[in-house]
Amino acid sequence: MDLTSIPLRKMMLKEKYREKLPEKSIIKASSDHHAKRKPRPCGLTIHPAIGCVNQCTYCYIQDMGYNFNNITPYGLNGTEMVYALLSNPYFMPTINGTYIAIGSVTEPFHKNVRNKTMEYIKAFEELGNPVQFSTKEYIDEELARKIAQIKIPISPLITIVTLKNKNVLEPKAPDIELRIKTIRNLKAEGLKPIVFIRPIIPGITDNEAEEIIDEAKRAGAIGIVAGSLRLTKGVMERMSKAGLNVKLIREAIEGEEAGKMKKKIMEIAEEKGLKAFPSSCCANAYVSGTTCINLCKNAIREIPKASVEDVKNLIKNIIGKQVRSIIFNDNSIRILMEEKLTRKEKDILKYNLRVILRRIVNIL
Repeated sequence: MDLTSIPLRKMMLKEKYREKLPEKSIIKASSDHHAKRKPRPCGLTIHPAIGCVNQCTYCYIQDMGYNFNNITPYGLNGTEMVYALLSNPYFMPTINGTYIAIGSVTEPFHKNVRNKTMEYIKAFEELGNPVQFSTKEYIDEELARKIAQIKIPISPLITIVTLKNKNVLEPKAPDIELRIKTIRNLKAEGLKPIVFIRPIIPGITDNEAEEIIDEAKRAGAIGIVAGSLRLTKGVMERMSKAGLNVKLIREAIEGEEAGKMKKKIMEIAEEKGLKAFPSSCCANAYVSGTTCINLCKNAIREIPKASVEDVKNLIKNIIGKQVRSIIFNDNSIRILMEEKLTRKEKDILKYNLRVILRRIVNIL
């Protein structure tokens, strides 16, 4: 697809969905926070539910106000969610558009939620964007087959941070054996499962990393994503109650040890023939065959070709403004506008150009 046509594709799709949705759904979707939020580094996070009942000791969502005792399917249906995304000024469709990430504040394949998650992923098929989900739930052969049949790039992340301390760290989450089976089932359907070793718990995950990687490789994982621990007040309190050495963990997180642990785990994975990704966006880029939106060095394939005229057309289609000058400099673009942009306009334009062109963008 011609990159300059991506904003036009978004306009056409939005009009199509506007015509098929009732007015009540249009108002509901366009006022939803999915229609307004700026994407995180991993992509635009989609919530098929609110809350999670796994009660993992290291989980920070309770500190964000989400429930640890209930999981409630989200209020938008699949068509409404697509319209919400198309209403988001930071979102662009197609495989060269915004990454979609599912599972940041909930368990997307919990029995109460998996139908909603599948409804969303199926609805995203027309958008064409790379989709990534993270899960601890068991995905059986039938569900794996259904996921594989969806015609968009899908990057499955299966969370395993411990083999021996699951009952301490993840008291109500599914068994590790079931997650290993999930990897096996996804791989059997031609998907590319990746082990999500996040968060790395100092004194636990680092000591078990090689065994985790060995188990994952035997099951068919093609790589790992290693990630650090987000240490909040609530997380520290729960870890302390669980009998973990919070002082050691905190010192590792606040010092240089956490970075060394992550590097070591990635090295172990690579030594064993697996791909090692420093962040989830890189894994999504690898599976979708795109250059990482965040321009991660280990996930840069080919920078899309673009001319000055292409950039001018993109800017006009995104915010309707004129350009004074454009300078290409290797993997970056410097843009001088004819008129001063508001902070919001500049932010929207800068993000969308970065996504579409896969370059560092400076706007003056």
